[in-house]
Formats: sequence, structure tokens, C-alpha cells
Amino acid sequence: MDHGMFPSNKRSNEDVSSGSNDNKRNRNLSSTRTEYRFLIAASDAIAIFGRNGENFQSLRNQYHNLIDISQIQTPERVLILYGDEDKAMSILADILPTMAQNQSVRPGFVELRAMIHSSQAGAVIGKSGDRIKEFRQKYNLDTKVFPNSTPGDTTERILSLRGELPNIVECLKEVYSILDQTPIRGQIRNYDPSFYNGVDVERYGGFTENHDFQATRTRFNPTNQQQYTGNYNNNNNNRSSSSSSSHMNYSQNNNPMPTTTQVTIPHSLSACIIGPRGTRIAQIRQQSGCVIKIDDPLPSNDRIISIIGMPNNIIQAQYLMQTAVKQSQQWTNSTVTS
Repeated sequence: MDHGMFPSNKRSNEDVSSGSNDNKRNRNLSSTRTEYRFLIAASDAIAIFGRNGENFQSLRNQYHNLIDISQIQTPERVLILYGDEDKAMSILADILPTMAQNQSVRPGFVELRAMIHSSQAGAVIGKSGDRIKEFRQKYNLDTKVFPNSTPGDTTERILSLRGELPNIVECLKEVYSILDQTPIRGQIRNYDPSFYNGVDVERYGGFTENHDFQATRTRFNPTNQQQYTGNYNNNNNNRSSSSSSSHMNYSQNNNPMPTTTQVTIPHSLSACIIGPRGTRIAQIRQQSGCVIKIDDPLPSNDRIISIIGMPNNIIQAQYLMQTAVKQSQQWTNSTVTS
């Protein structure tokens, strides 16, 4: 269900680089954006669906099916609103009170996490963070752009907005105006919640199981990362078969222990996984949370890769390696084998 993409915008970046006093960001220019994506907690999604899905169906009927929510059984879902900005903001204004009630921080207070292309994050943050500070002051919001992209080698980052409902909507309108003037650079790879593994949620702005909205936000501390509370494994322990349709099974797993898995690849493909100057393997290590060691070539001209980590993290690492090989256009079904 989570299958949309941001459209490519062709506006100049000059207006975005203007000073913080430019509060009316060329609103007369029509936006080419037709999709608005938000990362929401599973509990918020359940609240939006309502009893027997009646509330969600009512919204879809009212807005002619311009709303969708991914239904992967993980602690976070993707909410997608389609159409022009006015329509999307109207839908959002109807949804936010339900989210606020579910989050139960205080009346009229809500947290919303918008998904933006990573190449546009700098325009939202501004030079030395001046624009994100402007949002905080102008709309009286707690605002933050999380440093990491969402899991699964995607190009989406999370902008978190916490505050009063009307201020959230007004701030988003200004954010989207900035994005409309900031062309996307590079590929577009949207987040699929089936890639969720519960690791580094504080880095990318994800949700844990039973997420506590009332807890005071703390800045990310790399020496105290919040880890997963469940085990999100693919049915076949092979994420490569269909990255767009693979679904994760959720089961409770208390006190999992690190394990070691070894996979073998042809030496000719090792560069696809290592990447220029080791950038790709470093990214895989960071996203999966695993220790990954690549041995020297064997006489057979194969290389053994040792992956050390929690079982679900190892599956994530294997998937990311397979994705790296796929993107090199040298993929075969047996390229990475256990």
C-alpha cells in the first residue's frame, strides 16, 4: 500500500536561500506536489481507523479516497495524503484531533512527523539551523529534522513537529512552500515500514512499540541508543525477493542474543557492497547495527562476509547487501548465499 513517490520539482533554489524574514514564500506559485507522507505510530493509525475501520472509511468517502495508511504490522506506519496542498491540509486538519486524543499529552497538543526527501532537508534546517529555529519561534513548536534517513537505504528523512494543532498545519504549509522551491536531487526511494527493525529509531525519528508521547524529548546520545523491543523477521528470512511487497512478521522476543552469520559472494561483486572508499559497507553497518567483516578472496575467488549482531539485524544487513548488488545491475538470485 505504501507505494507513492514525491514528484520532481523544477523551481529555483534562489528563493529558499533568502533570509528568515521572507515569511510569504511565493504562495502564488502552484505546487506540483501530489503526495504528502507522514510517519505515524501504530497506535495513531489504529485511532484513525477507528472501531471496525469506520472512521477511516468515513474519511476516505469524504475525501474521495485521497488518504491511505500502510498496514504492515510494525510499531510505525506511513500515512499518505493525495491531491493538492489545500486538500491535503484539510484532510490533515481532520486527522490531527484524533491523533492528539490518542497521544494524550494535553488537549489540542499533537506530534506529527512529516517525511521529506533527504536532499531537501538542508533547506528546511537552514544555514546553521536558522530556519528550523525560525519555525520554533514563529509557530511555538518543538521542531527537529532527524539526522538519519529512514531504514532500508531510503532517501526520506523525518521532520518532527510538536505543538498546538493549528500551528502544526500552518508550519507545514510554509515547509511545503520551501520544498516546492527546492528541487529534489538524486534518486527517490521511499520508506516501506516492512523494513522496520527497531534499531536507531532515535536517529531517524521512528517509533518504538508502545511509544510514549508524553515523555520529554531528549537529544540523541550516540552512547545511549534506544534498542528494539521486538523481533521483526521476514517470513523467508530473505528480504531480496521483493523489496516492495515483503511483509514482516512481528513476534515478542525477550533478551535476544547476538549471533554470527557468514555469507559468500563472488569477489567480482565485493566492490558493489564495499562502495567507493568503503562508503556503502559503512552505511550498511550503520543502518543494520551489525559488525560486518569481509575476508580476503579465497582460492575459489569467493569472499566470505561475517555478520555479527541480533538475528533481525543480520537479516537487515543481508537485505542491504543484496540491494547494493541489485543496484549494480549484476544481480542473480544466488549472488549472496548463506
